[in-house]
Amino acid sequence: MLKLLVPIQLFFVGLFGFPFINSQEESQEMTICKTVDATTLPTVEANPSFSNSPIETDPNKTYTLPTFTKNNKGEVVLYWTEKDPQNVVSLCFATSKDGKTYSEKKTVFADGGLGNGRLMRPKLLFKKNGEMVAVFSYRTSPAMQARPAEGQPAPQARPKRSSEIRFTVSKDGGSSWTVPTSVDTDTTKLTRGFFDAVLLANDEVAVAYLKDVKGSTKHEERDLRLAITKNGVFQAEKLIDAVVCDCCNISMVVDEAGALHMVYRDNNNDIRDMSHIVSKDNGATFSAPKTLYADKWEIKGCPHAGATTVSVKNEQYATWFSGTQNGQSGFRLANSSGKLLKVLDASAKNTYITADDKTAVLVWEQTAESGVSNVFYSKLVNGKLLDSQKVTDSDYGQNASTLVFNGKVLVAYEVLKADKKTVLAAKVVE
Repeated sequence: MLKLLVPIQLFFVGLFGFPFINSQEESQEMTICKTVDATTLPTVEANPSFSNSPIETDPNKTYTLPTFTKNNKGEVVLYWTEKDPQNVVSLCFATSKDGKTYSEKKTVFADGGLGNGRLMRPKLLFKKNGEMVAVFSYRTSPAMQARPAEGQPAPQARPKRSSEIRFTVSKDGGSSWTVPTSVDTDTTKLTRGFFDAVLLANDEVAVAYLKDVKGSTKHEERDLRLAITKNGVFQAEKLIDAVVCDCCNISMVVDEAGALHMVYRDNNNDIRDMSHIVSKDNGATFSAPKTLYADKWEIKGCPHAGATTVSVKNEQYATWFSGTQNGQSGFRLANSSGKLLKVLDASAKNTYITADDKTAVLVWEQTAESGVSNVFYSKLVNGKLLDSQKVTDSDYGQNASTLVFNGKVLVAYEVLKADKKTVLAAKVVE
């Protein structure tokens, strides 16, 4: 018997910019949280006086999805999106040599169609020669029309929504970028999203994404595709799995031996557990899908929650949400062999995991009874998850990411303000 699922509608207006993920669809199954009174939110000035902000910010903008990576020199790179009052979204980045102070930001691309949804973080990749590749979702269809006032004629039918995964390249350290183009050479107007992008062992770019099934009569039906570059040029996409969960983000990682691992939420007669596939030839062929952990979660709908993965030495780890009927609901952490290492408290949301060659770090947000969220993290050493730690002064923190840098743990996140805008915070926590 299917348990009652209680969706918690997100009230963070303006943070989720993708057209087919709106505030009515974004939900966290099986997690019940208190509603936060906006009057209790912190009055945070979005300017350099906000001590945890890594950059100078504009109080008229909303800053979202801070994400860490490293460049080809081993330096810290923090990238994020920011939206101005005209709804133009910019993808920006800054670098740091110590994880504490950051360079002046550079803008990769700015456009009203640039996606900044939580389930589709942009990706910034650095090739061995220093060439930068940015990958992001892009809305190509008109915005949804407003409902007409009483007595007014109905608007014309809205064109079928469509979206792309686009990429752009910089060969001068991010000072200039090529015109963004689609990774999918198919020009059919369809929805493509929930992507991930990685550099393969041969330094080519691989992008996995969900794509509308042509001719489908269902509300939403998507399959799993993969597009890979050859000498920097994307080739025709390949079908990886014809039946998958239609609105959960994908995660990919390349291990120490150069094998590509992909984790995605499958859909087998409404059983929506995570599948794991591996390619040892740079994405040319894959192993048969293997259920990462058999929760046997049956749900007639999409959870809107995918996985994040990481590789440490000879092991890979994944974290994802499950509302299983046969056990404890919540975010899981498991290794590639399917060993369940941890199920986080039911109040945990939005897990993210990263690692260096020795240590992995899991980060998430957790909501207290008062409705206040804080950012927590835990280190994973030799396959054992250590006790969780709260990031100091992270009240109203959300959508965190982390990085292990020179033995230090870095955490970046959004801070929700009383005006419902968000600012960035980034700090060395250990």
